[in-house]
Amino acid sequence: MADQNDASTEKFVPVGAIAFFIALMILTAIIWYGIYFLMISQS
Repeated sequence: MADQNDASTEKFVPVGAIAFFIALMILTAIIWYGIYFLMISQS
């Protein structure tokens, strides 16, 4: 049983953290492009 637990912890992938990071990058891109195109339209 202990070996099975060790094998499962080695293959652990933090899916929630990866999804949160991707969502944060998408949100940052949306805000950045929003400000970018706003500044272009004002010039």
